[in-house]
Amino acid sequence: MENESSGEIRLNRYLAQCGLGSRRKADELIASGNVFINGQKVSGMGEHVRPGIDKVEYHGKEVKPLRKLEYFAFNKPRGLMVTRNDPEGRPTIYDALKQKGKEAGHLNYAGRLDFNSEGLLLLTNDGDLIHALTHPRFGIKKVYQVKVNRKLTSDEISRMKEGIESEGQVLHAADVRQVEIESGGSQCWYQVDLFEGKNRQVRRMFEGLGVLVSRLRRVQFGTLRLQDLPGGELRQLTEREIGGLKNLGYKGKK
Repeated sequence: MENESSGEIRLNRYLAQCGLGSRRKADELIASGNVFINGQKVSGMGEHVRPGIDKVEYHGKEVKPLRKLEYFAFNKPRGLMVTRNDPEGRPTIYDALKQKGKEAGHLNYAGRLDFNSEGLLLLTNDGDLIHALTHPRFGIKKVYQVKVNRKLTSDEISRMKEGIESEGQVLHAADVRQVEIESGGSQCWYQVDLFEGKNRQVRRMFEGLGVLVSRLRRVQFGTLRLQDLPGGELRQLTEREIGGLKNLGYKGKK
């Protein structure tokens, strides 16, 4: 436990405050053996640090908490990787933002979208908030709009809610509803609500039904909505939006 009276906090929380990612990501950095406290390599999890007193280094460089927290919504286009570096050389969200003259290297993302998916990403250097919004046990709501090649039957919609087996997991949708029909019924849009966050979950659920997904975009993450933000654009969150996310995520932060 953290000893607030002595000013100690857990090392993973401190690293998150330094902008190195969520607490889970910080745990990975600690496990890599590249984190030092006062010149001593950190040997395991559960270490504590005294901000302003202890010297914390990562890869030989001292890290300190970021003074200003920033929060942005980004409308990710298709054809971008949500990662800092892609081994296959595919363009990343950071590459795209840099091309627009927006340096976002100090920001981390909350929740991934795959290469061919699009829509809402939260970018921030608030590691505590990322942890609180992405940890599976907190069950933060995500809403997706999905374009498929045919209309679903009522039984298929029920199956998505009850659970579809995929790769040894059972995937559940909280809600599935039709929102639009195109081209005489050959193309349909559905809105899918999730409280889970498994890898490629929406695509895997439709694949389990034998339904082809041609477009997938996230339009809501927690209380944050995509609204009319153009593709590839970044906007700063309002104080009200930031407050809404914190009210959601910080319930389970500790």
